[in-house]
Amino acid sequence: MESKLAASFEAMKATLLSRMTAHEEKLEKVTAGNQPPADIAGLQSEYSDFKRFVLDALHSFGTQIELLSQGYDRHETVMRRKVLLVHGVPEAKQEKLPDVITAVLHDRMKLTEVGRSNIHVCHRLGHSNRGPRPILVRFFTTEHRHLVWDNKKSLKGTGITISEFLTQMRHRAFTAARKHFGLTNCWSVEGKIIIIAPDKSRHKIEYMSELEELITKFRRCSSVGDDTVPAGDPNLAGGGDPLAKTLRRTRNARRN
Repeated sequence: MESKLAASFEAMKATLLSRMTAHEEKLEKVTAGNQPPADIAGLQSEYSDFKRFVLDALHSFGTQIELLSQGYDRHETVMRRKVLLVHGVPEAKQEKLPDVITAVLHDRMKLTEVGRSNIHVCHRLGHSNRGPRPILVRFFTTEHRHLVWDNKKSLKGTGITISEFLTQMRHRAFTAARKHFGLTNCWSVEGKIIIIAPDKSRHKIEYMSELEELITKFRRCSSVGDDTVPAGDPNLAGGGDPLAKTLRRTRNARRN
């Protein structure tokens, strides 16, 4: 929807701007001719009013499209609140992904509290490429999703990583943020992008417009090393704590 709205807006904008350009060319020809000064002044005034109206309308339409796109994006983010992406799990023919993910949870992460019965949907994303495709995992409850997310650091060194399933708008902002501020200074939490600026200040953003303001403020950032987690907070604690204990820790962290 976002791309269709933007394309329609850009087409309308291009048409109006081309018409204004043609009108300006005609006005220049009239000005260079022998038309009465009064007529030229009137034409210039009318054109200036029309141009101001068009630019104001374009700005208004652009703002409305941005708000509509952001509203849809926030709705889509809420719909993904029980979803995680698991990267780096080798593919096999006729694989049973719920069993594969359960093995990762139990054997690699030591999360015996979460099993196959807690997984609602489980499938790979995209087309087969050189490496294994990520696995989308939707849990029945947000509690089990948070438990897996909070313990993702237990996968360090296994080649398997866990990230959030960001929308296209947020993923674009997240990628650009990591490119500018560094991999270890950016992560996502429940769809929000967290950025640590060079002055150690902490910022929470969702969209490119917010990121552009930060980039304007912090134009130069030193490059940082790679991060093993595609989209996660490197400060979240790992370990195989029981579900209730982990959920209490998560709630306390959110309050802070």
